[in-house]
Amino acid sequence: MEPIAIQIQRKGLALDQAQIGKLGAEFRDAHWVRLPQLLEPSILEFLQARLDSSQWETMSHGKIGEEYITNDLPTTSLLHFVMNRPKFRAIIEEITGCKGLQWFRGRVYRMIAEAGHHDNWHTDEDDSNEVGVSLNLSRNLFRGGLFMLREGDSKRVLASVANTGAGDALIFRISPKLNHRISDLEGNEPKTAFAGWFKSSAPGCFKDTEHSGANQ
Repeated sequence: MEPIAIQIQRKGLALDQAQIGKLGAEFRDAHWVRLPQLLEPSILEFLQARLDSSQWETMSHGKIGEEYITNDLPTTSLLHFVMNRPKFRAIIEEITGCKGLQWFRGRVYRMIAEAGHHDNWHTDEDDSNEVGVSLNLSRNLFRGGLFMLREGDSKRVLASVANTGAGDALIFRISPKLNHRISDLEGNEPKTAFAGWFKSSAPGCFKDTEHSGANQ
């Protein structure tokens, strides 16, 4: 089991500074890291119970992909609250080296294989997206649905990650030099996640960063 570097708990944040330092070194080399058990189990259980009874609607992202999303207010409000806490943002800055992160915006989505949901290669680049996040909220183990990261020019795959741990999160670099996608789901179990971006007030934190990458 991977050690917990940071965990969002009801009483606040639990930190292991030594692990955070290791994650920073890993992020510089690989452009992504996993945050194991980012959510305390009691918070995860609350969210999963809400999502079990939520209403879902189709969201199309044009050529990029299609999925279900929910706007359940208690779920989205809690997730945005914890992700936008200044202390948590500061930890993300420390791990990624990206200073000046101002806020986080995300959505709760669900992908189902038989519904034809898909996600194609894209960058998520705009004027202020700097760090991407995918937080696993799935109740059961799903197959497929890998987070994949590649170099934009060479198409060399840098990561292909099954983020199936309950409450685990991936954070990854947003750059015009990097593409990412979620591979197709397989089987009957859906993938449910909270995904979005830490944004900066001054765009360009990673835009000119040279990267070498590391096969994962």
